Amino acid sequence: MNTLITEADALREYPELQQLVHVRRAGWNFRVIEDDAHRLTGLAASMNRKQYTDALFIFDRTNVSAVRLLADEYGGGCVWKKSGAHLQEIVTDLLGLPEPGESGAPTLVTKSRLLWTP
Repeated sequence: MNTLITEADALREYPELQQLVHVRRAGWNFRVIEDDAHRLTGLAASMNRKQYTDALFIFDRTNVSAVRLLADEYGGGCVWKKSGAHLQEIVTDLLGLPEPGESGAPTLVTKSRLLWTP
């Protein structure tokens, strides 16, 4: 049985979660990632804006991925991604990205590879 803990308790035990508190308070949507036995394996979080979507995939404090995806009307595709780094680093980098059209904003769309399916 899982015991509920407060946000303050979680932050005391895992200070890096403060980054997730910030994005949650900024209006990001969180979803649980579960395995076939319905055990928690990670979290997905996203923020949709008119021009783009930012997304985080968190499996561990050092197994985190993030992407910025442009909406189709603005060129479509992935313009920024980072993975494998620490939770705080990934979230800080993602939140620090300039808005599309601003100086320094990522614009090069990463070409996707063909999806291989067995």
